[in-house]
Amino acid sequence: KGTLTRTGRISLALRESVPWLLSEPQTGENGLLGAQGEVMEHLTRVGASFMQDIVRATGRLPSDVEDALWRLAAAGLVTSDGFTAVRGMINGTAKKQPRRAPTFGRRLRRRVPSSRWSLLQAETGREDVVEARAWQLLRRYGVVFPELLVRETNAPRWRDLVRVYRRAEARGEIRGGRFVANFVGEQYAIPEAVERLRTIRCTDKDDRFVVLSACDPLNLAGITSPGSRVPALLDNKVVYRNGVPVASVEGGSVQWRDELDEMSRERLISALSPPRDPVVGKRRTTV
Repeated sequence: KGTLTRTGRISLALRESVPWLLSEPQTGENGLLGAQGEVMEHLTRVGASFMQDIVRATGRLPSDVEDALWRLAAAGLVTSDGFTAVRGMINGTAKKQPRRAPTFGRRLRRRVPSSRWSLLQAETGREDVVEARAWQLLRRYGVVFPELLVRETNAPRWRDLVRVYRRAEARGEIRGGRFVANFVGEQYAIPEAVERLRTIRCTDKDDRFVVLSACDPLNLAGITSPGSRVPALLDNKVVYRNGVPVASVEGGSVQWRDELDEMSRERLISALSPPRDPVVGKRRTTV
């Protein structure tokens, strides 16, 4: 399953996980008007449809229907059952007129029909949905507490999560305690994370740099550590050393977040700016 937003981001999930991963859409107080409203009305009444069928049923221009579908997809209201429409949108071929292939000396290739569009239904407010998301957060971070969920826009309210975690702790499935210093309130962790934390505490520091995308959930700079946050943008990066953010790349420039000697700074800058490949003349993607 994939949905495309207006920023070009695609969300992928297993079909069986969609009911609890999908958030309840926000359509606004006035509902949907114009082409978007007509497209939603058609999909609600008829069900999954090809774009050509929606154009014929609504009497709208294909460009209006296509724009309405992508806006509805960005709002989490509709989805496509394949990637044909997604590829067309990303490659810019959705609005291009197909060239007529010459018939002499070759067979005419049958055009592949576009994907079907259908409503994307959310199942929110159910207890099992909250429990599924609570366990997702535990598996993602190992340790969960309120401050850690600042960037988790789909996370349930902490009071709802606490009820799930308290029951799991009573069953002996997770542990409650104080695992991360300088944070008050309840904290919960899976047993594997507790053992891992104990091992790391007794492990010698290796001073290696770990570079992460700022879009990674482990971008916790300014959340679990002092300083400002690093915006979760595609080109931004966060650099950790021994679990502490020492630098970040924001807007193409390096921001230092910890004291580093001159040699370490030069080594880090070299790693963040890989040399151009002399063969193809492009920057290498591996560091």
